Amino acid sequence: MSLPRSTPSDQGVDAAGVLAFVDAAERGDLGLHSLMVVRHGHVVAEGWWAPYAASRVHLAYSLSKTVTATAVGFLVQEGRLSLDDPVLDHFPDLDRSAVAEGWQQVRVRHCLSMTVGHEEDAWGHVFDRMSGSDFGDEGDWVPRVFATRPTREPGTVFAYNQVATYLLAVIVRRVAGVGVAEFLRPRLLDPLGLPDIPWHRDPLGRELGFTGSHLTTEGIASIAQLYLDRGRWDGRQLLSEAWVEEATRAFGPLNEDPGAEEDWRRGYGYSFWMQLHGFRGDGAFGQFLIVLPEQDAVVAITAEQERMQSTLDLLWAHVLPALEGNGSQGADEQLAQRLASLEIPALSGEALGPDHAELSRSSASDLASGYTAVSVTRDGNDHVLGLERRGEWLRVPVGRGVWREGQLVGGGATVPVVASGGWVDEDVFRAEVIVIESPHRFGVEARLRSGDADLTWRMVPLTGPDPLWLSTRWS
Repeated sequence: MSLPRSTPSDQGVDAAGVLAFVDAAERGDLGLHSLMVVRHGHVVAEGWWAPYAASRVHLAYSLSKTVTATAVGFLVQEGRLSLDDPVLDHFPDLDRSAVAEGWQQVRVRHCLSMTVGHEEDAWGHVFDRMSGSDFGDEGDWVPRVFATRPTREPGTVFAYNQVATYLLAVIVRRVAGVGVAEFLRPRLLDPLGLPDIPWHRDPLGRELGFTGSHLTTEGIASIAQLYLDRGRWDGRQLLSEAWVEEATRAFGPLNEDPGAEEDWRRGYGYSFWMQLHGFRGDGAFGQFLIVLPEQDAVVAITAEQERMQSTLDLLWAHVLPALEGNGSQGADEQLAQRLASLEIPALSGEALGPDHAELSRSSASDLASGYTAVSVTRDGNDHVLGLERRGEWLRVPVGRGVWREGQLVGGGATVPVVASGGWVDEDVFRAEVIVIESPHRFGVEARLRSGDADLTWRMVPLTGPDPLWLSTRWS
């Protein structure tokens, strides 16, 4: 079932506060792609910045950790896994001579709580995202993880550590016999009425666990609601209340990173951050699953931005007080109209431009270096953008003043995109390409006089600078 809908005022929410949050987020250029607010189990506000939409999944980055931890929770309540299991016990085939000292004491709960004993994220020792391989580095990454020596006793130091959740995803597969997504289908996804979760995977086809899940906004809100209701959904106890209680309280030492902001220094549970109000799962570039038990509310957000504390600050300033207000029908209607009109403006251009032009990559570009040339071809009122990648042309329809859907297809990958743009004068063509199942977009500016084109990310993905590496569809 999907979450029921209601007006804000019927659930004791002042819609003016939610509207103030939306306005402040746009003024602050926080790059929101979607917002959903749920109160007393009812969706009271929902909006997507077109071309993002309710039906589209969105790369959740580290919010994936919460999904993986939930799979662990189900295994624990079914008696198939213990939080005190030594992690190495789940890898009996591993060459023990290649295992670094310190891993023998690491338990499942240490992986859940980021207290493995590493003092910094060990992922850089396992995988180089800039390696330039379409399929990533070949071979099994697990031995590389165990070759990275914990420098402290498990449980004595917190370090946000991708390898910890990666191991949990592998353990889920080994214990359950299926991957995280398939294991969660009858336990979580079907009862909550959620679609399949596409994932980024390792070379052996296993979900990365710590990142790579793709969720709808309502999927994020529904998982948040499950935790708010202490594991109950539609009258059934799906997830153990004891698990929810333990997972959503701080475990072990606090985050002592001197650069950590306010809502990252209040403790970490089992893939949940404690915060000024309630707790949350989150992911890079502004993906949020926020649970507010005192207000009986949850908030789901997807975005592309780098100032995540700013989003939380605006929530505390505007949405939190709105949850204590009564609202009005007039405010409800004003918010609904605003949320229905959200959009990322499409690019356009009034100049005619040539029928066809080919240009070389400029030195200012930060797309992967394999993209060496650009072509622009008129197609009726619109255009087709060509990107030459390693000798192969990838072609994308570009709407003039509207977003056109297409795909980047190359290197064995298929990536859904939308694009808009046009010739802004007789010399310059500009386009924007949104990798629509992710937070990310890149711009193209092609210049006839200089014969070159800039290919630049708004924010470079954590998967690396090639848009094809954002794919979940590989042949």
